[in-house]
Amino acid sequence: MKFVKLDQSSTLSSFDNITFSRRITDANSRVLISNNAGENGFLGLSLFPSSFTYRVHLCAPAGKVACSSFIERCFAFIGENALDTVKTTAFCTLPKDALVKLISSDYLALEEEDVWRAVLNWAKYQAGVTQPTQHWTEEERVRVCQHLSGVIHHVRLLLIDSQVFAEEVEPTGAVPIELSLERYRYAALPNKFAEICTDKRLQPRVSPFLFPGSQILSRDKMGSQRLLNQWYGVAKQSWRLIYRASSHGYSAASFHRHCDNISPTYVIVLGMRGEICGGFSDSPWSKPAKAHYVSSEKAFLFTLANNEDVPPTKFDIVKKSFATCHHPDIGPIFGAGADLLISSNCNVNKESYSNLPHSYEGDHASNTVLMGDYHFSVVDYEVFTTNHPVSKSNH
Repeated sequence: MKFVKLDQSSTLSSFDNITFSRRITDANSRVLISNNAGENGFLGLSLFPSSFTYRVHLCAPAGKVACSSFIERCFAFIGENALDTVKTTAFCTLPKDALVKLISSDYLALEEEDVWRAVLNWAKYQAGVTQPTQHWTEEERVRVCQHLSGVIHHVRLLLIDSQVFAEEVEPTGAVPIELSLERYRYAALPNKFAEICTDKRLQPRVSPFLFPGSQILSRDKMGSQRLLNQWYGVAKQSWRLIYRASSHGYSAASFHRHCDNISPTYVIVLGMRGEICGGFSDSPWSKPAKAHYVSSEKAFLFTLANNEDVPPTKFDIVKKSFATCHHPDIGPIFGAGADLLISSNCNVNKESYSNLPHSYEGDHASNTVLMGDYHFSVVDYEVFTTNHPVSKSNH
């Protein structure tokens, strides 16, 4: 038995075969995708020649849970590596139902124009067509459209750029006339369509490239990345990880060493029971000799996940002179309450606390909504800045 490193092709094959029990043709191979650290945490997968099918080595007490977890991790891996994955032969050989499952996901990290191009390449491969659209024969067009049938409705055509739609999508002849008309109505009246917020075709997919490297905002929490950018005010802003407590150290000294003199910053905190909260500051952090407050009109706190059934909520600064507090022996502090304070070595003590609402207010504000208790311990926290941060000297 040999070990192989996970890549896009092997993950696609694993996803395909486990989800749809597709038979394989290579009866002589026997592959194990290991569960080594750094190998994305995938469950063990073996290929047994006796059955000609992939079988999952269940690495959890409950088989269904393990298989479901494996598929979720396949989704996460494929989604985060979508740009490379869709270029593989393995993607082009997926059966239609597997393809539909993938492109229906909110977590396929592609612009919708690229989702369309990937789907078209898949259909051309399936149809045995190699020529660009403008050189298709009528018979080739029919074959490609047959493969696109049942797939194209899962591409969010309303989000595709108008020029791309006119030059790359419509010429295939695969889009039903009523869908084309709807696409042009949407282009003419986007605000009217925006009122239909429950229509999935109008919801952009989540991109892991907004907060790349985040271990807190990953997998099913990736949707929160888009929300943080919405609150920041730049929908496609890309952020850079500058500090992770579990990697760089939980001490206040480590926080200041990595985060001082940089702005803007997002602080994202993970609690013991899965709570996710944090704060935004447009002022750079510092390590003064004595603690002092720094004002801001743009700072805010937020909850993304809590145990009080409160939806993701932003808490705006109301006492602007006390937006953040800089302390040489403490991590990030928001507000004079303090509304949110992360202590040094916050993972091994309960000196962190939240006194919200004080300097920050908003719907559902309370001293337990952020982390479940007034005093709390922290599993991990991350700090991100924009890819073009503003240093202290620019303020």
